[in-house]
Amino acid sequence: MPATENVKLVTEEFMVPAVDPGIQLYVRNKRPEGMTRFTKDNIVLFVHGATYPAETSFDLKLDGISWMEYIASRGYDVYLVDVRGFSRSTRPPEMDQPAANNAPIVRTDVAAKDVGAAVDFIRQRRGVDKINLLGWSWGTRIMSHYTINNNEKVNKLGLYATGWMREGGKSLTDSGAAKLGAYRMVTIAQARAQGVRIAAGKTSRSYARRLVQRVG
Repeated sequence: MPATENVKLVTEEFMVPAVDPGIQLYVRNKRPEGMTRFTKDNIVLFVHGATYPAETSFDLKLDGISWMEYIASRGYDVYLVDVRGFSRSTRPPEMDQPAANNAPIVRTDVAAKDVGAAVDFIRQRRGVDKINLLGWSWGTRIMSHYTINNNEKVNKLGLYATGWMREGGKSLTDSGAAKLGAYRMVTIAQARAQGVRIAAGKTSRSYARRLVQRVG
């Protein structure tokens, strides 16, 4: 492939019906202009974690290019999906109430159904039987759950920043330390603070500064 900056990309956006009536899912696609050959090997779908929607995770420009664009510029047909309750996807009615009024509304099995709707949309659109999946953080559980139950539709599965277990075999959400509400909101200040902690612990200070500038 040519250098990244020389590849012109096409961007398309869709609202895809979920399996459940009344739910629409936001899907974004980026690919090289003029791309006409689509196979199970060059199509990939991203799904986000539990805090931020997919476009801020995968299509946020750092140093002039996003992760989504970087992969698309190398000959891939790249998609991202926001499960219900995130970004432009349908907000469940419980989100119009205080979070403490209801139990969590989008658990992994529900999110996996939303991923399945996006997968079937892409498969039908491109005329392929399988595609590649990549999940980040909570998305690793979503993608794994989906793949276990729909292996015939998955070519390759990538898991980035997978969930982990605390000492004693209990995950953070199973620890009982706090009752989970229907949803949670993250302010700009909280996003900035979290970005600094993550970047400082895993990458350079210069990356941390760039991340703060983008979320601020």
